[in-house]
Amino acid sequence: MKIRRTSSLAILLIAAQFCIYFNSPIPAQARVVSDNIYEKTFSQKFAAIEIENANGRTEIETWNSNRVRVSASRNTIDEGRPIGARVLFRVSDTNLKIQVREERNEGPINLQVFVPREINLAVRGDSETIAIRGITNALSVQTESGDISLALPKSANTDLSLRTLDGMVSSQLDVRAFGPVNSHSLDGRIGRGGIPVIIRSTRGSVSLIADEVDRIATADATRGNDAGRIDPPPFMNASSFSGQNEGAARSDSGNRSSTGPKPPTLVDPIDPPVADIIKIDTRLVNLNVRVTDSAGKLIPNLSQADFQIFENNIEQQVVRFEPVTSPVSVVLLLDASGSTKEHWKIIKKAAKKFIETLSPNTPIAVAAFTRRFMVICDFSCDRQTLKERIDKTKNLSSGTAFYDATWSTLNLFKEVKEQRKAIVMMTDGVDNSLSDEDYEPKHPFDEVFTRISQEEITIYPIYFDTEYQVTVRMHGSDTHESYVTAREQLLRIADETGGTLFKANRAEDLDGVYQRVASELQTLYSVSYNPADKNYDGNWRNVGVKVKQGAAMARTKRGFYAR
Repeated sequence: MKIRRTSSLAILLIAAQFCIYFNSPIPAQARVVSDNIYEKTFSQKFAAIEIENANGRTEIETWNSNRVRVSASRNTIDEGRPIGARVLFRVSDTNLKIQVREERNEGPINLQVFVPREINLAVRGDSETIAIRGITNALSVQTESGDISLALPKSANTDLSLRTLDGMVSSQLDVRAFGPVNSHSLDGRIGRGGIPVIIRSTRGSVSLIADEVDRIATADATRGNDAGRIDPPPFMNASSFSGQNEGAARSDSGNRSSTGPKPPTLVDPIDPPVADIIKIDTRLVNLNVRVTDSAGKLIPNLSQADFQIFENNIEQQVVRFEPVTSPVSVVLLLDASGSTKEHWKIIKKAAKKFIETLSPNTPIAVAAFTRRFMVICDFSCDRQTLKERIDKTKNLSSGTAFYDATWSTLNLFKEVKEQRKAIVMMTDGVDNSLSDEDYEPKHPFDEVFTRISQEEITIYPIYFDTEYQVTVRMHGSDTHESYVTAREQLLRIADETGGTLFKANRAEDLDGVYQRVASELQTLYSVSYNPADKNYDGNWRNVGVKVKQGAAMARTKRGFYAR
């Protein structure tokens, strides 16, 4: 989009008085090109640049210079303050912050910024487009409803984490995806990876496009005219997402399929990993089963005669059945580490509402974890006691021992007699060991996963997305790679136990997610059988459940090792 300019006016050279705040003298040149255009160039080398422009468009280009050049413009003639007075520059050490001040009754300010490639770049907007051309050492972008477009060279080596709640994600580039892909999120890698790119929007679209081959050369050609006038190129348009990439995973008898890109490692159902084990002490195989119709709606009114169980494609006799009305013992596990601290009040409120949603005869225990594991309340049907205990819980912000907390949660079921058991865990899943090589959990993930496979407990992880907050805002030690690993592990836990992985991008989303979890818990059947094959030779046996009712689909464990 070309910026409209007024007729040429006498050029006024202004020394340096446009609300520019510095901690120390900075080599910089400022100039008013016209009433509607203000330009400034910094010759100092910066390590990090932050840009905030709530209501105007923002375009950023990388070039091969250490200089930073800012061009601020507006499309209408305002009778308010000069345009330069609304653009603030703050410098501390090697960091530069560029902020457009919002003013009532004044039009938006559009920014075009040329930045070095060797910087960490953070950009925040609201309702207008943010367009970035080129890659920096690290990049984070956030808008409310504005579209975001990022043009990357085909030779880029980046790790991507793209999210939009109500918009669409699209890519013209080849991306190796991590986990399921859908129209609202994409995690993946371009090239060898390494450079973190985190993009978040609530209602805007996110698009990846190919950078023009000669774009850098064109940008470099403008360096000799730093005091001159800039004619911004058009903004890039976000293209719509192709429906064929919609990859919401759907399971039928525990087997997942996706039309989107596949994760880098896949589980072979014919030769499953050694960790996929359940222990058969009584030679009775217990299965928790969720049943839905072709539209994904849960079916709550089935009887034992409606179920068929198959072991290695041989039908087995159902010897025990519990309907959805039977009690299910539930543990609610809450992540109270530093990444959830500022959302803790909302998290507690959502947890109390979840407890009220469950059936009155559902025994519930509540636990929380940081580096320590804390039982907030043992199994109880007294809703008032549970809520009071949750209210008294504080966020201690002392690390994330997720693996050990999961192990301790499994221990809570040792005295539980009910056949149906479930864990609802609200966490980002990033154990300390994923980002700290010196930290050693008592129970590594492989050991925890093996035990999960042995237990007859359905687990519903709620992935609470804290990646942007931790890696960008808090500058934490957790990396994009550790978040990718955490999401993959949570998905494995859900798939192995016949549960479902839910996602909450914001704390405010937890209420709706908990309602969906409660619906699944209250439509969970239990069926058991004695294997017809008594040769317990340690080999893998596939398990499948079918329902004699139209297009109904059943989800449960994938199978077990017969030991």
